[in-house]
Amino acid sequence: MCDMGAREVENMTDLIKAVRSAFPDAVQEIVEYRGETTLVVGPAHAKSILRYLKEERGFNYLADVSSAHWPDEGRIDVVYLPRSLKTAEQVRIRVPLPVEDPSIETVADIWRTADWLEREVYDLMGVTFIGHPDLRRIMLPEEFDGHPLRKEYPMEGDDEWRNFLPVKDTDDDQL
Repeated sequence: MCDMGAREVENMTDLIKAVRSAFPDAVQEIVEYRGETTLVVGPAHAKSILRYLKEERGFNYLADVSSAHWPDEGRIDVVYLPRSLKTAEQVRIRVPLPVEDPSIETVADIWRTADWLEREVYDLMGVTFIGHPDLRRIMLPEEFDGHPLRKEYPMEGDDEWRNFLPVKDTDDDQL
């Protein structure tokens, strides 16, 4: 009987070796935590590595694109979660960006699902995805000023948009 956990570690070890071989200077750090692997790569290499994972390694599904703001470190991380539906493998790709100009190439041309996922990160965190086919707000009104998932954004909103004032209840008789 084969130990599934050992096979996953072997597959991930092979994947890391393959990525490092194909992109020798791209991987800045490898983080292993609770059985999950994160490759930290620079923005100049991110799209090429993600394309490689899909086209050469079978990561045919982009499960998520998210972000995290680290103001004390002056960066915003964009985090991609490509997955192979055939093998159930997944790897996290984390790309640190400078908080002053957080921009990175879109991967919407690699995975169509990235279209809306990148729009959400743009809307809530302010990351620009260069070459995105329709980069505009997806959750907040176009006139909204700011990016509410950044740490400096007030937890209760600003004066103009405080909690998106609720619609007043009306009596059924007035309907």
